[in-house]
Amino acid sequence: MKKNKWQILKRILLVTLILSLICVFCSCEELLNLLLEQVPQDYEIPEGTAQVHFVDIGQGDATLIMADSKTMLIDTGEKDSDNVLINYLNAHNVTKLDYFVISHFDSDHFGEAVEVLNNFEVENVLIPDQVKTTKMYESFMTALDEDESLNVIIANDIVGESFSMGQLNIDVLAPLNDSYKDSNDYSITMLIRWGNIKFLLSGDAEKEAEEDIVAEYSKLQLDCDVFKAGHHGSRTSSSQDLLDKATPDYVVISCGKDNKYEHPHIEAMERFEAIDNVKIYRTDEMGSIVFSTDGVTIEVETEK
Repeated sequence: MKKNKWQILKRILLVTLILSLICVFCSCEELLNLLLEQVPQDYEIPEGTAQVHFVDIGQGDATLIMADSKTMLIDTGEKDSDNVLINYLNAHNVTKLDYFVISHFDSDHFGEAVEVLNNFEVENVLIPDQVKTTKMYESFMTALDEDESLNVIIANDIVGESFSMGQLNIDVLAPLNDSYKDSNDYSITMLIRWGNIKFLLSGDAEKEAEEDIVAEYSKLQLDCDVFKAGHHGSRTSSSQDLLDKATPDYVVISCGKDNKYEHPHIEAMERFEAIDNVKIYRTDEMGSIVFSTDGVTIEVETEK
């Protein structure tokens, strides 16, 4: 009997020692994340197909999402006298935007924003808590103020939360700070999920914002199938730390042909090409790129 008690006591002491060592090297939150990362996530597969259009609007961003008879537009590209984006939306029978997202207030992301408000019925507008002293910004904010039917949401207020557009799920991951020095770091970062298929969109987020994102979220939370390259494939975005957590199967680069910034940069391309079995798509080479998914598989169509 004494021997059995001693064996039990030794086991208790051993377990206590192991737990103490774990606590020394790993906080409770980190331990939880490590455990969660081993658990596969199977989501309910929705009915129908969702489409994500990376629209070729030249040097800039514009992403159209269509799911459950609802639509979301993320960014618009530069102000455009040829109405490339407006014509694209019309060609795809878009009459209403359930969500209109401006990732941040640089002209190559919201140059056509007022025209979008003027041409389509918009229900919700999602913007970052960012102020710029430009006429374009002032015109857009005036348009928001004058349209009382709009529901304007500040992304910073819902970071860490999720919302849905029908069966489409959207996690708002960033911006995690409201006092970045670089305008790009105010970019709204979202993980968009249709069934088991996930898209990670980070606007033009660069080093400081990406470091915040990597520090805040586990690999499980950032893992995706499709990653839209940050800042049009700039060397200062899409860091190795972020890619290590995202581990995408597809990378999409939205940039203009022969653009003056020479996007995508070689350094970023090398990081993308090092990802196992990755497929890289570029709007400057392929035109508009459309991902269609049933929640389990992905099909890709390119304009060129």
